[in-house]
Amino acid sequence: MARLIDLTLTLGSERVSPVPGLMGVETSPLQTHETHARSNQRLCLATHIGTHVDAPYHFVPGAATVDEMPLEKYAGPALLLDLRPVARGLEPLTVAQLADAGAVPDALYSKIAVLFTGWAEAESGGPRFYGQGPYLSTEGAAYLADQGVNAVAVDFPIDKHPDTPQSTIHDFPVHRLLLGRNVPLIENLINLHLLVGEEFELWALPLKLKGGDGAATRAVARVG
Repeated sequence: MARLIDLTLTLGSERVSPVPGLMGVETSPLQTHETHARSNQRLCLATHIGTHVDAPYHFVPGAATVDEMPLEKYAGPALLLDLRPVARGLEPLTVAQLADAGAVPDALYSKIAVLFTGWAEAESGGPRFYGQGPYLSTEGAAYLADQGVNAVAVDFPIDKHPDTPQSTIHDFPVHRLLLGRNVPLIENLINLHLLVGEEFELWALPLKLKGGDGAATRAVARVG
């Protein structure tokens, strides 16, 4: 019998690190049990906070928005690459390290490549999550795209963050490369240690936000 494993950070919890330059997660009551005999809440959040997906439009003008992307790009068979032995803060993950972790062409084609470093488990919610972690090299991103991956999922900020939120066209090269080749991103996953040695599908269907550059998702792995 198949098992579902939750890979999602809880929005509004202390485990979600604020993204530099973006708002956090805010909720407020619109109706309460005391005033209306029911509860309704107002939710306000950035499109790229917590566990979320990126659509190509996030970094590519005129590209597909999250509501235009095929659902198949955010769901399907996945391959876990356990990079914990080599992931280091402020150091890029190389093609050789990806290959040593199992990222070989026959294994990657049409799969969601899941890069597992342990960074979210250790640092999500803290001040080091953005700006101090490992990141994917541009060569590594090109290698994954060349192998025909369906999407790339990570438990760490996939790009080295600039010193200021005021980014330029020269920042976030991995985002620009992958999204420019129609390879969406699934970011800020947790509980990946439960998938080591398993065959699984990853489902990270986003909110259908009109014109969205990304959206929150309830990411789950289906094992067995």
